[in-house]
Amino acid sequence: MSPLARGPSSKGNRIVICDYNALLLSVTGLLRMSGYCVFQAYDAQAARELCRELPDIGLLVLNTTGTGTDSPSLVRDIRRKHPNLPVLHIGASALEGMPADVPTIAESFTADQLLLAVDALMARETAGVTSPSPPGP
Repeated sequence: MSPLARGPSSKGNRIVICDYNALLLSVTGLLRMSGYCVFQAYDAQAARELCRELPDIGLLVLNTTGTGTDSPSLVRDIRRKHPNLPVLHIGASALEGMPADVPTIAESFTADQLLLAVDALMARETAGVTSPSPPGP
């Protein structure tokens, strides 16, 4: 199936993406073309602010590699307000200390791999399920 043929899996389709590099634009563009409402956060503080101000976030996508950000702490901070918020980590490998329900996809993901992971997490959030994690790429 073409990535553009997919649609959001729920009406609560707001996604916050925290990224610091060019990947931010490509991930944002792909998800927007797929029907998701995407908010960009260029750093951890912006992600915290967006998650604090937006009441109905459906997913947080993180790629904080090389920023010095403690991603596991960022997830825990954001989940204080959004306890069941699904999170997708983009990186070379899973991070030590990251909550067990946060899957990691490699930075070399394909559009289909990203959309499969996002769709699975958004469906999980809609169903109110906090585990298990979606299948990895």
